[in-house]
Amino acid sequence: MLFRISIFFTLICFSTIIIGCGALSLKQELSENYSLLEGTMSTSPQMIDGNIDTIGETTFPSGTDTAAGSNPASEVIITLPEKKIIRKVVVHTQNLKTFDLFADQGGQKDETDWKLIKEVNSVRTNPVEIPVLFSFPTDRIRLRVISTTDDASLKRTQRARSGGRRTFGQNRRAVGKIREIEIFGYKSVEKTQIDATTETREKELDDLLKTE
Repeated sequence: MLFRISIFFTLICFSTIIIGCGALSLKQELSENYSLLEGTMSTSPQMIDGNIDTIGETTFPSGTDTAAGSNPASEVIITLPEKKIIRKVVVHTQNLKTFDLFADQGGQKDETDWKLIKEVNSVRTNPVEIPVLFSFPTDRIRLRVISTTDDASLKRTQRARSGGRRTFGQNRRAVGKIREIEIFGYKSVEKTQIDATTETREKELDDLLKTE
């Protein structure tokens, strides 16, 4: 018994050294979903509730001119409780065809400085996974809807109701419908190393107990 225990602790020391040296070369793992952090807010809370069965809708900016000739885009804005370096955004869409994704670079107090991250010109898979290459920390992202699969149906309905006439005050784009927006960074090297070490130790302990 003592011999087995000494072997067990020797293995732990050895594995810790190996994992510590190899952690730097490990592929960086994604962090937890920042959208689910306590304090995260969204103009559509259903998009960040962690429930894929709920569907949130984008909103049109207040005060946008919707008279004839205008064609405003609806949007959703997600605000994190603190600034993070974002590496991936995953959009579980219900009706999006094309959209833009922005991140706030940070400007003066209470002002935003939106930087375009990605133009998605054709949604071909669901969910839509968007790698993020910028390196500045941000606490706010914005998804702007360009077109949806419901746009044509909305226009037909509006024409039918108005007898084919163009009416004022109508948005000629349908709202975007999104089940969930997930936001990820990278785990720190320390976190990755701790996770790997814990997993290895648990496996070694299980193997030792099985031999008893």
